[in-house]
Amino acid sequence: MKFITEKALIVDSLQNAAAVAERRQTIPILANLRLKIVDGKLEVTATDLEIQIKTYSDLIEIQEEGETTVSARKMSELCRSLPEGENVNFSLTNGKLTVSSSNFHADFATISPDDFPEIEINEEQTPITVESAVLKRILSKTSFSMASQDVRYYLNGMLLEIEGNKINGVATDGHRLAFSSAKTNASDLDVRNILPRKAVLELAKLLSANEGTIELLIGPSYVDVRSENLNFSSKLIDGKYPDYDKVFPTGEPLPLEISKELLQSALSRASVLSNEKYRGVRFQLTENKLKLTANNPEQESAEEELDVIYKGTELEVGFNIGYLLDVLNSIESETVCFEFYGEDSSCILKEQNSEDDIYVIMPMRL
Repeated sequence: MKFITEKALIVDSLQNAAAVAERRQTIPILANLRLKIVDGKLEVTATDLEIQIKTYSDLIEIQEEGETTVSARKMSELCRSLPEGENVNFSLTNGKLTVSSSNFHADFATISPDDFPEIEINEEQTPITVESAVLKRILSKTSFSMASQDVRYYLNGMLLEIEGNKINGVATDGHRLAFSSAKTNASDLDVRNILPRKAVLELAKLLSANEGTIELLIGPSYVDVRSENLNFSSKLIDGKYPDYDKVFPTGEPLPLEISKELLQSALSRASVLSNEKYRGVRFQLTENKLKLTANNPEQESAEEELDVIYKGTELEVGFNIGYLLDVLNSIESETVCFEFYGEDSSCILKEQNSEDDIYVIMPMRL
């Protein structure tokens, strides 16, 4: 294998693949990337046996085809540190991969690609075309609400739901829930699949906000995401996702509107003196006023009063500051809309004039 490329052509491909490679190295080859010349491009493959990524990069010149595997971390870090605009030569000789540029030379150890465990999907998959920006947005708007190590394994991921011409993403850790929805070109489909946490986080980074369309291929056990230079495969979580509709509070809401920036900065100040373990903040609502109170076991406290639009009954309810800030970081509108349903009920947060993204946060006893 022998080829010439430029740093800018391959650095993103190597870094994206390295993020998927298994760092714990229980099986040494899982810490490697497979480099292979395919149809005049460099195919870079990485897998942790649950998810797999293939990226394709253009090359300047191919002198000899072939394939090998090399350390994902070392190769991506090295290419990232090379000078911009410089040509890079790759050459495989006697089991060593030599990488060189004008003033630099390095020899990498390799492992035979014959042992590389490529995921092969042998099941029927339903193809759906969706805008890359749409899927990226849904993943980004919900991923922070996924659980990470919950015994209810189906919560350690995101529900991807396709209902007719709508695509929904839902994530919850049992204390909060994020829902994001968009229209697609799909029709008469009814699919519910749970994407694993790592797949959601990596896809949210990989997908482009301005790439055009991608192809989603959904099967009973796997999902594939394909675009011009990307082929991403992931096992699905086998389980039944809870009926999230039951999480949305019911009754007559007490609406509140507030500047996102104003609330963010006030919560950041309150968090300094909140209980480090529980991170609670008390909301006290009166007409057009919101009073925030936080305290900790050292008898320290913070209090702040904010101007809001609120005409409902007086109300006092506690929330986790971290959960509120996560939602505010995800909201794009300048105004945040709350819907309160009582002191013991969850509250809903939304962007102004939008029903596409809905966030539910359970109250805390303070």
